[in-house]
Order: sequence, then C-alpha cells, then structure tokens
Amino acid sequence: MRFKVGFASLIAVSAIGLSACSGKAPPPPPPVVSETVATPNADSLAAAELARYEAAAAQLCADARTAIANGDYDRARMLLEQAIRDYPGTECADGAMVLADAVGAIMVVRDPIHFEFDRARITDDAAAILQAKAEILRNFPNVAITIEGHADERGSLEYNQALGQRRAESAKTYLVNLGLSASMFRTVSYGEERPVAQGANESAWAENRRDEFVLPNADAMLK
Repeated sequence: MRFKVGFASLIAVSAIGLSACSGKAPPPPPPVVSETVATPNADSLAAAELARYEAAAAQLCADARTAIANGDYDRARMLLEQAIRDYPGTECADGAMVLADAVGAIMVVRDPIHFEFDRARITDDAAAILQAKAEILRNFPNVAITIEGHADERGSLEYNQALGQRRAESAKTYLVNLGLSASMFRTVSYGEERPVAQGANESAWAENRRDEFVLPNADAMLK
C-alpha cells in the first residue's frame, strides 16, 4: 500500500515537472456553473393575485349590466350583491352599491298590482305597492311609465278590454293623487290577451287580474 501511494505521488510530481519544463501551465480547473433559478418575489405574486381579484369583480359588474340591458333585474341585483359581498374594496364593488340600489328601485316601480274579480278599485295591498312606487318616482320626474291593464279570461273580449283600461286608469289616478305628474304615465289595456298564468281556476285568474308597470326609459333611473 505504501508503495502504491509513493508511486502515485511520484507520477504526480513528474507530471508537474514535465509541465514546468515544457513551459506550459497546467490546464485550469473547469468553471463552476451556478444553477440559480429565478423565483417570483412577494410583490409580483401579490400584484398578480390583486389583478385576478379585480378582474373577477369586474366580470360580475359586466354581467350585471348585461342583465340590466336585457331587463333581467333579479339576476342583475344578485350579481351586484355578490360583487359587494365577495370583492369588497374593488372599483366594481364600490359602484355596485349605488347600482344595486337603483336596480332595487326599478324593481319596486315594476312590481304589479292585482285586483278583485270584476273590479277596478285599488285594494289595500295595491295601495301599499303604489305608495312605495310614488316614494321612488318623486326622485325621477323624467321617468316615463306605461301602465298596462289586464283581466282574466271570464267575460267577453270587449268587456275585459274595457275592464283592463279602467284598472290602468285607476292606478294612474291613485299615483297622481299622491303628487306625481300625470304626464309621467301612459295607460293601455290588453284585456285578457296576455295572461301570466295558465289555467281556468281562481289561482290563475287572480294572477291575471293585474296592472303591469313598464319603464321604456328605465336607464334614467340608473344614472
């Protein structure tokens, strides 16, 4: 073993000596290659997460506005409430609070009222709904509303057409007596032609004896 070690040492010394005699320097050691991997820092990760957060909120608001444009106010309000609940602090959520209130106001104005059989008088339930409409409409004097009168299927077409008109006029008169301008309202009757419930029974008839409130320029309440 000692012989082997000594012999190896002798060879190494001889190699160095030969290199020195030849005037050539020994080859340099191979370079050390660093394998440093770039990793995102905390700031870039936070920025990316914030961008995703803002984008998700913005999509909810965009979908809500599409629903509003399509007249689907129930869906619009649901989306806006989700933005407020799930994405507080975003531009969408801040604006959604005001927009959700406006959508809620539109829904109150659009809420139908119903009538007793063969009657056009305003019931206590209908009066409460009309009073809620009036409270909102006082803030929007430029909004135009079409009041559509409807009847159930019993009676002749002509009779129900006239009954629907009386019902529409009855609601208009009530709202005007609450201080609203008559110029805000237009009345029309569809008689029994546009039922919302099918069936020859009291439940369906009660649903169809109604006034509908249509806002051709509902956008005026969203500004």
